[in-house]
Amino acid sequence: MFQLLREPNFDFMNRRKLLLGVSAVLTVAAVLVLVFNGLNLGIEFTGGTELQLKFREAPDIAAVRSTLQGQGLASQVVTTIGDPAENELYIRLGVPEGVDEKDLTERVTEALRSATAAGADRSRDLNIADEATLNVLLRGAPDLAAGEVPPLAAAISEQRKDSAIFNTFDDLSAVEGMTASVMEFLRQNATVGPIAVRSQSYIGPAIGKELMRNSGIAILGSLVGMLIYIWIRFQLQWGFAAVVALTHDTLITLGLFSLFGKEMTLPVVAAFLTLVGYSVNDTVVVFDRIRENQQKARGEPLVGVINRSINQTLSRTIITSGLTWIVVFGLYVFGGAALAPFSFVLTIGVLVGTYSSIYVASPFLVLWKQFLDKRRGGATAGAGRSGSVKKVSAS
Repeated sequence: MFQLLREPNFDFMNRRKLLLGVSAVLTVAAVLVLVFNGLNLGIEFTGGTELQLKFREAPDIAAVRSTLQGQGLASQVVTTIGDPAENELYIRLGVPEGVDEKDLTERVTEALRSATAAGADRSRDLNIADEATLNVLLRGAPDLAAGEVPPLAAAISEQRKDSAIFNTFDDLSAVEGMTASVMEFLRQNATVGPIAVRSQSYIGPAIGKELMRNSGIAILGSLVGMLIYIWIRFQLQWGFAAVVALTHDTLITLGLFSLFGKEMTLPVVAAFLTLVGYSVNDTVVVFDRIRENQQKARGEPLVGVINRSINQTLSRTIITSGLTWIVVFGLYVFGGAALAPFSFVLTIGVLVGTYSSIYVASPFLVLWKQFLDKRRGGATAGAGRSGSVKKVSAS
C-alpha cells in the first residue's frame, strides 16, 4: 500500500493536555457564538418562496440581485439553473411580514420587468398573465364566441408551460384554436414580456418549525447511533470518546458557520450529517488500530499504544482527508453561491474532524483510563486501610 510517510514516529500524546484544553476553549467559544449570534436560518425553517424564472435574454445576476434589494426584497439566493443558455434563474426569498406568496411573486416579476424597461400592464403580459387574466383579456377579441374563450385561454397557458416563454407573438401560432383575428387582437392589446414564471413554491412558518425540529432530531439521533455502534464494536468508553469528538466537530463547525453568517438550509443539515459520518469513520480507523496493537503488546502503556497507532494510520489519514478536503474546498471556491453554505461545512468539518480523531478522541481514552486507575487505586487503598483497622480492633 502506498505510504506518504515512511515509518513516522511523532509523539502526538505529548501535548494532549494542552490541545485538549485548546479544543475545550474553542468549543465553549463556538457555543457562545451560537448563543449570541444565532443562525441565519433559510426559508425552509422560517418560511419563504422559491421561484424559477425564464428570461428572453441572458439575465445579469448581479443586476437582478441589486433590483430585488432596491425593492426591499432581500434576496437570499439568486443563481442560474440548468444550462446557462436557457436563461433561467432560481430565486429564493424570505417572505416579508404582511406579504403573502402571490403578492411576493408579483413584486419580484414586476421589479424585474421594470428593470428591463417593460412598461406594459402586467395584466396584459402573456408571459405572466394567469388563465383567469387571459379569460378577461380574450373576451374583448372580435369573432370569438363566449364559449371559445376559456378553451383558448387554457391552450395559451398550456403552450406557455411547454415553451417556457413566448419570445414573440409568432409563438402563439402553435396554440390550438388560435385564429388570425385573435392573433391581431393580441398584438394590439397585449405584450410579450421579457420574463416568465416557470415554477414557484412556498414554505410556511409552521412547516419550517417542523423541519427545524426534525433536523435537530436527525443530528442527535446520528450521535446516539454512533455511540451504540462503537459501544458494540469496541467498548462503551470508546463510544463516549467518539461522541465527544463528534460533538466537538459539530459545535466548532456550527460556530464558524454562525460567525460567517452562512445560511442554514436543508442541504446544510445534510452536510452536518455527512460530517458526522466522515468524522466517526476516521475515528474508528484509529480506534481499530489501537485495539489491534493493545492485543499484540499487552502491558504496554496506553499512551505508547495510541502514539504508535496514530503514526501507523497517519499516511492513510493524510491522503484520505487531504483529497477529500481538496474536493470540498474546490466546491466552495467554484461551486457558486447556492453551494457555498454546504461546501463551507464540509471544508471546515473535514479539517476539524481529522484533528479531533487524533487530539480529542484518542486523548479522551487516556483520560478515561487514568480516571479508572485512580478509582481502582483509591478503592484498593481504602480496602487496605479498612482491613488494618479491623485487625487492630481484633487484637
